[in-house]
Amino acid sequence: MTANNNETVEMRSNSIKLLTELLSYTTKPDNAAILANKLINACGSLSAVIEAPYSLLIEFGLSSNQAVLIRMIPPLSRKYLDNKYYSCGNKKIMDSKSKIITAFLGMTTERVIIILKDKKDTELYFGTLSSGSLNVSEVYIKRVMELALRYNAHSAVIAHNHPSGIPYPSERDVESTIKIKNVLKAVDVVLENHIIVAGTKAFSMAESEEFYEIFI
Repeated sequence: MTANNNETVEMRSNSIKLLTELLSYTTKPDNAAILANKLINACGSLSAVIEAPYSLLIEFGLSSNQAVLIRMIPPLSRKYLDNKYYSCGNKKIMDSKSKIITAFLGMTTERVIIILKDKKDTELYFGTLSSGSLNVSEVYIKRVMELALRYNAHSAVIAHNHPSGIPYPSERDVESTIKIKNVLKAVDVVLENHIIVAGTKAFSMAESEEFYEIFI
């Protein structure tokens, strides 16, 4: 028997235990256990609880401080992983998608990231291009060009997430990729890839037979 989000009975038990332990710092142990059970049973998994909206956590009976504590877990996790594995002066991008996936950890809204590199494939800039859908407006285009020129970039990688979907480009994503490629080409910057993330899975357009010609 499995729980929602493919969480087994044993996993659910461990999740309740961990959540109870966390909540015990903000309320009595008995109350923490009741809240943990209620949250896991309602949401289906620990990850779903952690990613639940603040308003929903309040509805389930958590105090404001408890809800804020839980909602802080995803951004803290992103910062922890980024600091532990990708900082310390090492600016070179690893050829895996780990850093990009980490950047979207726990995100429930769309976010677009741009990575700029020099001729030696060393990272010059890694940051949020915009929050919201991949909408290539005039402001968006201006931002892409501004960053590319500011960092004197040789190449770029774009990444964005599908919070409640699958890691596969939509028709709009493809159109936006082509527009971004052309914008960067105008300032002699190569668009190397567009990576789409959903959860822990990532789709590389440049490595796909269906889309690789965009990047030639």
